[in-house]
Amino acid sequence: MNQLSAQPLVTIVTVVYNAKENIAKTIRNVASQDYNSIEYIVVDGGSSDGTVGVIQECSSWITAWISEKDDGIYQAMNKGIRMASGEWICFLNAGDCFVGPDTISMVMRETARLPEQPDVIYGNTYVEKIEGQLSERVAQPPGNRHRMYFAHQSAFVRSSVAKRYLFDENYRLSSDFKFFKQCYYGKQTFVRLNFAVTIYDLHGISNLQRVKGLRENISVVKELDRGVRKYVFLLRLYFVIYWQRLRGKQ
Repeated sequence: MNQLSAQPLVTIVTVVYNAKENIAKTIRNVASQDYNSIEYIVVDGGSSDGTVGVIQECSSWITAWISEKDDGIYQAMNKGIRMASGEWICFLNAGDCFVGPDTISMVMRETARLPEQPDVIYGNTYVEKIEGQLSERVAQPPGNRHRMYFAHQSAFVRSSVAKRYLFDENYRLSSDFKFFKQCYYGKQTFVRLNFAVTIYDLHGISNLQRVKGLRENISVVKELDRGVRKYVFLLRLYFVIYWQRLRGKQ
């Protein structure tokens, strides 16, 4: 991961807490990237299960890392943003992986071909099923919606934009939803890529607390959206929560 001035510096941030079994996989995946200008930052929340030992063993592949208590995943992500010096930032949580060793190269190559440089560029996401098969979740076109329409792990954000907005630490599950909605209202430009960027770990916190995350989405919509759009989004969210409850999901 040697830096070449001809390429934009890309900062990859991995936030982790007590994920000894998953962190090495993610670190090695980042280290395997063939893109030559990567800054890799790991933010550990004061793990006590041996995660820090794994990070130390892999430290030659890491640009910078810290281990200290935090007040949740979004505070940890904000720490990563403040530490970042790259032109672009991507958050790859413990357990997540880029699809292939050339993924970052592909993203940056596609970005360089665009007539106008975007602020957010994102792609599709693979989800690994129990039997080991991969299912592709296709990202939707840019817009304003009642929920995330792409995985934040599959998004690259200009560092200047990330540092401007940061993540709202008052939210526990839906701050990424608020962040990208703020980008939309701030007229930041979004571009969708037509290929999968990451393989997503289904054990992520928001994925395991579906209804709680939807309720936080309701709070975000109430905070940021206005007019008819606001009430349409709220109706959709309340309906999804009702449906999830019927299915016994919490």
